[in-house]
Amino acid sequence: MSLLAKNDIKVVQERLGHSSRQITSDTYTSVLPELMRSEAESTLSVVPRGADLAFTVEHALKIPDDIFHRDIAVIYAHGASHSGVWAIMAKTTAAGEALGEIRAKGRTPEHAAEAARRWIEDHCANNGLKIARAENLNDEFPEDQRPYFTLTRFLIDRTTGADTADWAPPQQPAPTSDSSTVSSEEAPTEAA
Repeated sequence: MSLLAKNDIKVVQERLGHSSRQITSDTYTSVLPELMRSEAESTLSVVPRGADLAFTVEHALKIPDDIFHRDIAVIYAHGASHSGVWAIMAKTTAAGEALGEIRAKGRTPEHAAEAARRWIEDHCANNGLKIARAENLNDEFPEDQRPYFTLTRFLIDRTTGADTADWAPPQQPAPTSDSSTVSSEEAPTEAA
């Protein structure tokens, strides 16, 4: 019962006075398949799934020709969470005009970043473009704000096969938490 209650096998071993974890494991093997199933379900619950990544387009994404340099454009997908809904905007710079916007439901910044990737990937597929590289920039935020914001930089290629191996970030600053639709004061005090 203790194992089924998800207590560590080492704790159960010591409580029962067994000399090793192996004895406890061998004795209670009938319980272990249930524990493995429970552990697998627990792990799967945090993996983003298709339904978790659904989004609605608030403003269609438009990537203007004039932001391409040598057939590569740089855009940032910057998202902020409020009450479990992520507002995600695509921009070229922190102060730049929004190129498009989506809303996505998700528990974590990773869910929001994956929804943004799918959104931009869909747009690229429909417009003869492709994502040459995507870079997670969430470390740009202070640690206490990371559960409420997401930032991904995308290099968009006009499908010319441009070499992005030696690409360096532009000199303009990336969007910050100050440019989001939700300020850090409005962010929930607990992680979603």
